[in-house]
Amino acid sequence: MTREDVWEKLKTVEHPEIAVSLIDLGMILDVAVDGNTAELALAFPMKDIPQAVVDAVLNSASEVLKDLGLEIKTTFFEMSPEARENFLTQARTNWKGSI
Repeated sequence: MTREDVWEKLKTVEHPEIAVSLIDLGMILDVAVDGNTAELALAFPMKDIPQAVVDAVLNSASEVLKDLGLEIKTTFFEMSPEARENFLTQARTNWKGSI
């Protein structure tokens, strides 16, 4: 399994509350594959995101990676102001519900 294979699969993962992929929202910054482990760099719009939202986002990505036979490791980041603005614009336009 290559980084590119995993990246392509992750392009299909939508945010649980926003009808946009995590990649298009700027939430998945990078992925590295080492054996049967995928290491995700995830960005959130602010530091104090409710744990339920963090868990839902992580579960969405994890399901796809588990289907590929991969374990997941994550590193969390806060979005830059520009990335946060893009995220919020897409959230307002594509909101689909609450967790």
